Amino acid sequence: MSFIDANEISLEKLLNQPAEVFKLPLYQRPYAWTKDQWTDLLEDVLSLSENDIHFFGAIVVVPTQEATQGLKSFYVIDGQQRLATILIWLSAIRDRIKGKNKGLVTHINKNFLFSNTFWDNRPITYPKFELGEYDNKHLKNILEGNIKVDVHPIDECYDFFKNAKYPEDIWQIIINNIFVVYINAFNYFNAFKLFETLNDRGLELSAADLIKNYLLMNTSTNKEIFNDCIYEWEDMYQKIRDKSPVKFIRRYMLANYKGKFSESNLYKHVRNRLENNIPDQYLQFAKELNFSSSIYKKIFESSFNDKKINKKLDELKTVEVSPSFTLLIKIMPLYEENKIPRENILKVLEMIETFHIRWGVCGQSTGRLDQIYNEICSGLEQKNPVEYLDYIEGKLSRYVKENVDDEIFKRNFASRNYKFGEQRTKYILWKLNDPTPTGETILDINEIETEHIMPQTLSAEWFDYLQGQTGLDKNQINALHEN
Repeated sequence: MSFIDANEISLEKLLNQPAEVFKLPLYQRPYAWTKDQWTDLLEDVLSLSENDIHFFGAIVVVPTQEATQGLKSFYVIDGQQRLATILIWLSAIRDRIKGKNKGLVTHINKNFLFSNTFWDNRPITYPKFELGEYDNKHLKNILEGNIKVDVHPIDECYDFFKNAKYPEDIWQIIINNIFVVYINAFNYFNAFKLFETLNDRGLELSAADLIKNYLLMNTSTNKEIFNDCIYEWEDMYQKIRDKSPVKFIRRYMLANYKGKFSESNLYKHVRNRLENNIPDQYLQFAKELNFSSSIYKKIFESSFNDKKINKKLDELKTVEVSPSFTLLIKIMPLYEENKIPRENILKVLEMIETFHIRWGVCGQSTGRLDQIYNEICSGLEQKNPVEYLDYIEGKLSRYVKENVDDEIFKRNFASRNYKFGEQRTKYILWKLNDPTPTGETILDINEIETEHIMPQTLSAEWFDYLQGQTGLDKNQINALHEN
């Protein structure tokens, strides 16, 4: 039996199959195309002459093995964004000619937007493509001409093509001059392997998809494990979908595996550490990733069950400490399990703040921070939770001593050109000026004005004070103040 069946076909041949429909597997991500992609597609099609061909990529499918009242149904493994967009555009064309050409409206509906069957002595009509739970009602309404005003990418896509400028007969160019490579992969394993080959580019938008694909490919031989893996991945993805999934997975890897992990090669890093495992182990990785995503979400949103910890997390984000999320992913689960005391967590957060302020003020490379936190997390593997605080303090103190000790910090703090609007500058001034040593003041960074600390126009008293403190003359002070 062949590994795949691949054919180059027009959209007319792909869509005008009255007994075939397409579905989106549960694990596929929602519709994500935006105006940039819609504009590119529109311009590509408008540039085509009658005899030109536009290659629209691959559509990879797997038979669903489901009985659908006389229809053949296929899961779309790759190409769902393109297929959905074409159907939305054809729906917009249909709605633009309503009242002008009823015959063409019927033709588009019958041959491209819907499939038809006769089952149980009655005709049945199915939408050509069924998306996932987050998108399907929007696509279904558009295909059926039941247009509703809604803020959703699918509705926005419809509005874009409904209002774009193009000739009414462009539908013929779309179905006759746009070609795809239609690939029936027969089973999930083949499809995932093919998806990996077609998409292995290590890009931000695809790295998470490639990792998901790799996990599912290696669990696809066991239906129960496969379904569990889908659940774990989707549950994880929903928690961090708006927090850059690729950045989260990279932080997870830095927290749990020793080594360098770049975003551009994240998929290869993950694959190298998981190769040749059994399905259960791939599922375990998905479970651990899902568990860590809950912690990451709480870090990001400052939503732990402790107001003081959440307040400190909010303050830390002002100092731009995202590399430290690697360490927090490692230790915060143990806090939630009562294995690390609250007081120790607060002390670690204070250490992180001090370390990052020193590092930033002294102009040290932020690129080294990932390596530092990766080294700390690797060292924690050999420690008991009760030893974590002393170990972390020792490691951060060593990096301070070697790179940003008191003398270096004082020198840089005094000579650094601070930007008035910079959040870190405002935060440092707020900390220096905080009249409440208990730290109970609520920080609102937008209300802090550097004018409250240093006036825009220096008085004679300010010049006298600054000259006495710095030993600089008036011209030097003016130059620093203007910067």
